[in-house]
Amino acid sequence: GPPLLPQVIQKLVFPFSRMNYRPSNHSELFPKLEAILEQKAGSSPLATVNILMSMFQLSHFPQTVLHQVFSPAFITNVMSTPYALIVRRYLSLLDAAVELEFREYSGPRLDPRYRVLMFEHALTADEANRKYSYKGLVAEALRQLVGEECYRQDEVLPPGYCTDFLLWINRSGTVLPLSRVPAAAKAPPTHTASPGTAALRSSVLALTSDLQDFAPVVLSVNDKWHYCQNSDILVGSRAMRDRHLRLLGYSLVQV
Repeated sequence: GPPLLPQVIQKLVFPFSRMNYRPSNHSELFPKLEAILEQKAGSSPLATVNILMSMFQLSHFPQTVLHQVFSPAFITNVMSTPYALIVRRYLSLLDAAVELEFREYSGPRLDPRYRVLMFEHALTADEANRKYSYKGLVAEALRQLVGEECYRQDEVLPPGYCTDFLLWINRSGTVLPLSRVPAAAKAPPTHTASPGTAALRSSVLALTSDLQDFAPVVLSVNDKWHYCQNSDILVGSRAMRDRHLRLLGYSLVQV
């Protein structure tokens, strides 16, 4: 029969990434899907980057398709479409993921001029679910335990990951007041922040070096919608976020 369209592949792959489950026949399935994307990426850019994101969440990195989506021709084509910004957001996160998890990749990368944060603020879904979340209880506990001057809530860290609480803690477990944290650590990321890991990791290490024994800690409140149904397995997007934050030098504490 005729080859599958990227829009159909997107619907096939998304449930796997959502469930954070790599199918048993992935070594056969993924190359076949990649072969189709190689032919159709230019005509279906939004579906293509969605599929790539699903594959990245499953720690699968299709090199030949990456060559295409990071090419000047693909970018030029995307910039003239109504969904240019969302594709740039996806490509920016994919570019950071390549730097973090696919270091052997030697193909083209996203031009820094097109890099943007994946998210600039807390997700709409998280805001809508706030009344069902334990985040408010955790925030109140932190206020009473360490004081509001010792943590940031809903901070967005490059390359655009929303965090619940960000603290700086030393080896003895003492939480550092934000007034003693360098301004660069507290400043919210901007549109010009590069998601390239070299810059991200060096900034984290520099801050950690300035504070010597102190380290950045992300306190995550994992509510039920962050997990696959009736399981303790994080959904793919949350699992990838956690992997990347750890690779960037943050310690993660799950609540």
